[in-house]
Amino acid sequence: MLKEMEYVLAVWEARSFSAAARQLFVSQPALSAAVKKVESELGVPLFDRARSPLGLTDAGRAYMEAAERVIRIRRDLKRYCDDLAGLQSGTLALGGTNFFASCFLPPMIEAFSRKYPQIRLSVIESDSADLYNRLAEGKLDVIVDSGVYDATRCDSTPFYTDHLLLAVPAGAPIHARFSDACMTRQDVLAGRHLSAATPAVSLAAFAGMDFLLLGPGNDMYRRAKGLFQTAGYAPRVRLYLNQLMTAFHMARQGLGATFLTDTLVSLSLPTNALFFYRLEGALATRKTFLAMQHKGYRTRAIEGFVQVVLELYHMEDKNFL
Repeated sequence: MLKEMEYVLAVWEARSFSAAARQLFVSQPALSAAVKKVESELGVPLFDRARSPLGLTDAGRAYMEAAERVIRIRRDLKRYCDDLAGLQSGTLALGGTNFFASCFLPPMIEAFSRKYPQIRLSVIESDSADLYNRLAEGKLDVIVDSGVYDATRCDSTPFYTDHLLLAVPAGAPIHARFSDACMTRQDVLAGRHLSAATPAVSLAAFAGMDFLLLGPGNDMYRRAKGLFQTAGYAPRVRLYLNQLMTAFHMARQGLGATFLTDTLVSLSLPTNALFFYRLEGALATRKTFLAMQHKGYRTRAIEGFVQVVLELYHMEDKNFL
């Protein structure tokens, strides 16, 4: 029964029998037969197969709500039983956007798995909106993120501070005007951008440049918008992009200036194609945090992961739990 429920839910989430079959690693005829069996037992169709993408009948909507409750109860029971066994078994579902999944999750997972090798981990990489929906539905346990979140739906545990830098192609003639503020990647690695002795630049001086910005809905877009408003002008945007790493590579090719974080600069490929400038203001620093369900059940695996992360980044969260 539970497997059939999972099959029906998979079809609805994929809006397609063929796509769901691929995700479930079963043949499409076998999946169709399982769904038809459920419909036969109920005596009503669950899907409106005449629609594209696939739609739900009234019975289908009621079934989905019931199935999600049953699967959630089963998942919570499994988590409770895992907790009774300590951290000797269990699962942990982690999520992050491309930047956080590639820059932060690898060391976190390595440290956690070394300490708790029996916990099975899974990772979802997606956009922020999808990640928070999955968290609310109980399909994710922890998200690594920064920026704005809905405090009525999520709790957060900060563990790291990122600093925004203005990255400008090395061939731009403007660097001659800011020789005392201009930094190489090695300067960033040495922490020169964190020193008050390094002059911060005003974005107003770069008004004539092309910019590469992340698009709306991204925390970096919100920060860039605020920085330009403070500078008193609207930038000339050459491209809107989806990922911070893409902006880094585009800027390396000389396509325009962009905003990067010191974490990305430190972890990315060495380059002499960019120079960096320190920025000032609240928007130029951002807290990176672990997001979890607000008032959701905190398994020992979640608690253990948070503690490992805080230890990894040498922080103490006195408010955690």
